[in-house]
Amino acid sequence: APRIRDLGDTKLYIPKGDAAYDALKPMIGGTLNIKHVRAHWDEILRLATSIKQGTVTASLMLRKLGSYPRQNGLAVALRELGRIERTLFILDWLQSVELRRRVHAGLN
Repeated sequence: APRIRDLGDTKLYIPKGDAAYDALKPMIGGTLNIKHVRAHWDEILRLATSIKQGTVTASLMLRKLGSYPRQNGLAVALRELGRIERTLFILDWLQSVELRRRVHAGLN
């Protein structure tokens, strides 16, 4: 049994392009806008470094980002980056029996 909650409802995001992903079509939820990530890459790195060094807490930054308008460039870029990370993890999860075993062992 999968250990990812609501795996069937999880949507994958793909880059824009001509590539066909027929086997994954039911899981594809949309396309990625990589331009946002590229445009705000320096801000993303600055934010990650600040959190890593302890200059600011992740919870504080999430509150601040949540208080900005929905179309804030950094917030949109982080959302797109999160979609990339989640998609890559789900694909790894579906392909790797070893990953599923490690996660299962870690949860028990």
